[in-house]
Amino acid sequence: MVVVDEVASLINIHNGDAMLVYAKREGLPGEHIAFRESLVAGPVVASADWLSTRAHFLSSAFREELLRTSNSLFEQEQALNAAAEQDEIVLWFEHDLFCLVNFLYLLNHFRERNVSFVWCSDPLALREAADLRLLFESRTPATPAVFDIAARAWGAYTSPDPRLLNDVFSSSPNDLPFLRDGMRLHASRFPSIRNGLGSVENRLLTIIASGVNDFATLFPLFDEKPPRFGLGDAQVLYVLRYLASRPVPVITMAEAHEVPPKATFAITPAGQNVLAGKVDDTTVNDPDFWLGGVHLTKENVWRWDEARGEILPSRLAAF
Repeated sequence: MVVVDEVASLINIHNGDAMLVYAKREGLPGEHIAFRESLVAGPVVASADWLSTRAHFLSSAFREELLRTSNSLFEQEQALNAAAEQDEIVLWFEHDLFCLVNFLYLLNHFRERNVSFVWCSDPLALREAADLRLLFESRTPATPAVFDIAARAWGAYTSPDPRLLNDVFSSSPNDLPFLRDGMRLHASRFPSIRNGLGSVENRLLTIIASGVNDFATLFPLFDEKPPRFGLGDAQVLYVLRYLASRPVPVITMAEAHEVPPKATFAITPAGQNVLAGKVDDTTVNDPDFWLGGVHLTKENVWRWDEARGEILPSRLAAF
C-alpha cells in the first residue's frame, strides 16, 4: 500500500475517458488525465519520427483527420512530460491486451519516476465507488523489478524479431500477473500455422460464418467477459475492413458511416476454405500489416504455433 503525503503532488493516468470521468466524479485525489492511444494496432517502432508515424497510421486506420490526430498526439506527449514532474504518478489499467500495451509503454516512459499502479482483472468503470477508492488506497508501487519486466516486455513488443516474445510469455513474473497471458494473446495475432489468419481474424470469421451478419450483434460476441483483447469498435472495424479489402477477400462488407457504427457482412467461399483450414490465407493474400514492431509481408512471415506455444519463422513452421 502507498501512503500519500498530503502535500505531495499526484497525477492519475487513466485507460480512457470513461474512467477519467468516473474517478473525478468520485473525488479521487490528484489530477486526472486519460491516455488516448491504440498502441495495440499499427506500427510501434522507436524512432525519431515516432509521433508522425503513429499519427499517419491512426488517421488512416480510424478515419480521422491527420492534423487533428497529430495535434492530439503532440498534446498528449506534452501532458505526459508535465506528469513526469509530479511527485507520484498513478497508472490505472486493466487485464486486457489493449490496456497492457499502453501500460507497458507508460511504465517505460516514466521509468525514472515515482510510479504506482492499479492493475485490475476486471473493468474499472464497472467497480463500485467504494471499490474504486479502496483500489486507489491499496495501489502498488512500481519497483525496480517491475520496471525491468516492463522494459523487457516492451522491447519484445516493439522488436522487428517477434521471437523475443517467446521468452516473455514463457516466464510468469508475479509482479505483473497478466503479462504472460497478455503477451500470448498478442502472439496469437500472428498468422496461425493452421490457416494463416491470426486469432482476432479467426474469431471474427467464425462469428460471421455462424450467421451473424451485422456489427451491432457481432461486436459484443467478439471478446470474452471480462474482455481480454480489449479492442474497441474502431479496432474491430479496422480488422474487418482488412479482411474485406484484400485481393481474395474472406468476407464481403457494407458499411454505413454512422455513430454508432453500422456494417453488414457475409463470409465468402474463400473465407469458408480458409476458416476450414483448406487454404492458407498467406498463400492467396500477401500479408501487409503491423503487429507491434513487426511488419508482416510476403517476405517476412512469422507464424504462431499454438500447440508449441511459440512464434516461428514461416519456413520453420510445421503445417
